[in-house]
Amino acid sequence: MLDSAPYNHNELIVALERDVASVSATILNLTPEECFAHAPGVWSAAENLLHLQQLSRVFILALSVPRWSLTMLFGKPKQQSNDYATIATSYQAAIAGGFEAPAYSIPAKLQGPFNQQRQQALVAQWQKLNQRMIESLFHWDDAALDQYQLPHPALGKLTVRELLFFMHCHTQQHLNDIAKLRQSQASSQLAAH
Repeated sequence: MLDSAPYNHNELIVALERDVASVSATILNLTPEECFAHAPGVWSAAENLLHLQQLSRVFILALSVPRWSLTMLFGKPKQQSNDYATIATSYQAAIAGGFEAPAYSIPAKLQGPFNQQRQQALVAQWQKLNQRMIESLFHWDDAALDQYQLPHPALGKLTVRELLFFMHCHTQQHLNDIAKLRQSQASSQLAAH
């Protein structure tokens, strides 16, 4: 995460670029076993990455439609964008309240092969998707980020800026989930010996 919360257009792009690099490094630093294995009821690191990819696809689509259609479909924001901390706190509260990922963002069950090449391919796909998302943001100026809104399944209508805040805090949440999963795997291996 940045030293301070991202806010303006350029800071948000830098935050997204750092998120892409952090997720990529985290996944590539895992062994294939660590990347693809999981305990029952918990997503593997690879499945966390696929979930993040699903959301990137949705956001890329939203950023690429004509802006007038966003206004027609979702109206204009009635208030200023909330800051990063407010969005992050609201998201954590939604999770604590039982919010679960919507069906469209749940990764499909992975089929083999579960090897380093597959791991690298997943990361390459993640990087390519997010490069497209970042490139699409170059067509948005800072003011436009506050002038259009989109629905979020747990947080209601969010401005594009708020959705970028969400993307950042959501990615950080999944990086934490992957770190916990890795810790759990390491503890299980130690207990087995």
